[in-house]
Amino acid sequence: MLSYRRELDGLRALAVIAVIIYHANLEVFGIQIFQGGFFGVDVFFVLSGYLITSIIRNDMAEGTFSFLNFYWRRAKRIVPALVAMLVVTTLIAYLVLLPSDLVTYVNSLKSALYFGSNYFFYSEDSYVADASIYKPLLHTWSLAVEWQFYIVYPVIVWFVNRFFKQYMFEVLLGLALLSLQLSSFIVGNYPDMAFYLLPSRAWELILGGLTTFYNRNRLPMATEGSLEKVCYKGLPLFGLFLIVHSMLFVGHEVQHPSFLTLFPVLGTCLFLMFSHKGEASNDLLSIKPIVYIGLVSYSLYLWHQPVFVFFRLIKHDYFRYEQFALLMVISLLLATLTYRFIESVYRKKGLNRYALSLPLVSVLLLGLFVHQTVQREGFPEHLRGVVREAYDMYKHIEFRRLEQPDNLGDSYRGEFKSRSQCNFRTVETACRFGDESWVTLGDSFVGQYDYALHEIVQERGEGMISLSYEQCPFVSPSIWFGNVAECSVVNKDRLALISNFNSPKKIILGTNYGQFSRPKNRTKNPIEDGKKDLVGGERAKGDIAWKSYSENINKLLSLGHEVYVVYPMPRPETDVKKAVFQQLTTSVSKYEDMWSSSKDTYSSTVSASQTLDEYLPNHPKLHKVMPQEIFCIDGRCKMIDEKYGGIYNGGGHLSYAGAKMILDDIFRNIN
Repeated sequence: MLSYRRELDGLRALAVIAVIIYHANLEVFGIQIFQGGFFGVDVFFVLSGYLITSIIRNDMAEGTFSFLNFYWRRAKRIVPALVAMLVVTTLIAYLVLLPSDLVTYVNSLKSALYFGSNYFFYSEDSYVADASIYKPLLHTWSLAVEWQFYIVYPVIVWFVNRFFKQYMFEVLLGLALLSLQLSSFIVGNYPDMAFYLLPSRAWELILGGLTTFYNRNRLPMATEGSLEKVCYKGLPLFGLFLIVHSMLFVGHEVQHPSFLTLFPVLGTCLFLMFSHKGEASNDLLSIKPIVYIGLVSYSLYLWHQPVFVFFRLIKHDYFRYEQFALLMVISLLLATLTYRFIESVYRKKGLNRYALSLPLVSVLLLGLFVHQTVQREGFPEHLRGVVREAYDMYKHIEFRRLEQPDNLGDSYRGEFKSRSQCNFRTVETACRFGDESWVTLGDSFVGQYDYALHEIVQERGEGMISLSYEQCPFVSPSIWFGNVAECSVVNKDRLALISNFNSPKKIILGTNYGQFSRPKNRTKNPIEDGKKDLVGGERAKGDIAWKSYSENINKLLSLGHEVYVVYPMPRPETDVKKAVFQQLTTSVSKYEDMWSSSKDTYSSTVSASQTLDEYLPNHPKLHKVMPQEIFCIDGRCKMIDEKYGGIYNGGGHLSYAGAKMILDDIFRNIN
C-alpha cells in the first residue's frame, strides 16, 4: 500500500499555481510573473509517472496487478471531473461564442472526449487559429498526453517484468533517453510536434517512474557525513530550487521540451527521491493551505482555463490584479465543489448505478451536440441585423477569401483544402481575372487585399492576377520564412512570370515586415521541406531580406510597372474581431470608433516605415501607401471605424473593411 506524502500535494500546488499565473500573463514593471510557469505541466508529468509506476510496481510485487483494474482506477480519477468541466464549458460556449468559433470549440471538445486534444491542437492551422488565451479547452492537451501514456506504459512495464525483470530499470531508462533525444532532435524544426505529442514527452513521465527504484527508507539510516546523508539534507531543497528558478526566469522563447527542460524535471525527481519530514522544502510544501490547493489541483487545473477564456471573451479585457484575484476565487470555488462532490465520490470503491452512468450519458449528449453543431455550422440563424452582416464578413479569413471555381489551382505541396481558393497556388495556376492589369504580389499581408481588389477592378472593367502566398514575401529565392520552405521556389517562379509579362502592370506589394529579421537560407529540398512544415533552418545573415525586397522592386520599376508598396501596418492591441462583436451586442447595434490605448503602436510603425524607406528608391512609378496615415491620428491608431467596421481580422491582418480603406486610398490617388 502506498503511503500518503503531503509534500507532493504541496508540489502539485506549486505546479498548478505556476501554470495559472502564466496563463494570466500578469506583469510587474513590464516583466511577466512566472514566465516559465508552463514548466508546471512538466512537474505534473513527473509526478504522474511516479504515481502510476508506484501503483504498477506495488501491485506486481503483491501479485494483484490487473490491466482492467488499473485503467478503471485511472478512469475514475480523471474522467468524471473532466466531463463535468466539459458540460459546463459547453453550455457557456453555446451562449457566448460566435458560430464559427463554436464549430472550432466543438471540434476541440470532440478531441477532448477521446483524449486526442494534443493531436487536435498540434494539427491546428496556427497561422489563422485563435490565440491560446481564447481556447477554452487548450489545457486538455496535457491530459491527452497522460492518458495516452497510461495506455502504453503499463503494457511495457508488464512485458519487461514478465520477461526481463532484472533489466526493468535499464529498459525504462533507455526509453526515457530515447524520448529525450527525440524531443531535442525535433524541437528546433518541428516545435509544435515536440510540445504536444507523447513520443517527445514520455521521458518526463518515465523519469518520474524511475524515482520509485530508489529506496527512500535508507535515507534516515545513512551515516553522518556520507554522500547519502548529504543528499538527504540538501538535494530536496536543491530540487525545489531548480523547479522554482525555471518557473521564474526561463521564458517561453526557449526551445521546449528539450535538454533545458531537464532542470525542472530533474528538480522534481530529486524532490521525489530525497524529501523527508523535518527538511525545509518538505515542511514548506506541507503547510495546510498549500496541501489543500494540491488536493484540488486537478480540478483547479481543469477549471482555470475556461474561466479565464470566458472572462476575456465577455469583458474583452486583459487581467488586472483585482480581476485575477476574483477569477482565482471562482476557479478555486469550482475546484472545491468538483473535488468534494465528484472527485471524492468517484474515488470510493462502491459506486451506484446512477454515479456510473452519469459520465457516460454526459459524454453521449456532448457527442450529439458536437454532431449537431458541425452539421448546422454553429447555429448562425440566431444572429440578426448588423450582427449577422458582421459575422458573414468575419467568418472568412480575408487573405483566403478570393476563389476562382472555374480555374482550379495546383499546390506546391501537392495538397489543397480547396483548389478553387486563390491562396497557396502555384504561380503557373494563379488566379487570373479580366485584363490582368493589376497584380497582388507578396505574402498574406498582400493576399488580404485580393477579394476587395477583385470587386473594385471588376467594377472598373479591369482585372487582376493574384500572386499572393502565405508567409512568402517577394524577396530573393535564396531565403524563406516561417514554415514555408517552398517560398524559394515560389519567388523563382514569380520572377520568371513577371519577366514575361507583355504589358506594364499595376502591382501592389507588401508583407509582414517584422519577419525580415528572421530569414533562413534556402534548403536543399524546398518543396519537400515545405510539405513537412519545416520550421527550423539555417539563419541567413545580414539584411538580405530588406536588400532583396528592394532589388525586386527595382526590377519591377525597370520593367515599367507601376508599383504600390504598402508600408508596415499598425499592430492591433487586441483581438479586433471579438471587440467588434462585443461592441455590436452591447451597444445600439452600430460601430463606434475604437483606438489604441497607447502611442506605442504608432511609434513602432513609424520606426519600421523609416527602416523600409532606407532601402526603397525614389522613382516616379513607386507609390508609397502609408497605413499609419490612413489609420492613425495624433499617435493613436484606429482598430474599429464607425463607417467601415472592424479594421482587422486574424492577428495583424486586415478585414474586408480594413482592406477597403487601404484600397480606397490607392484608387483615390489614381482617380
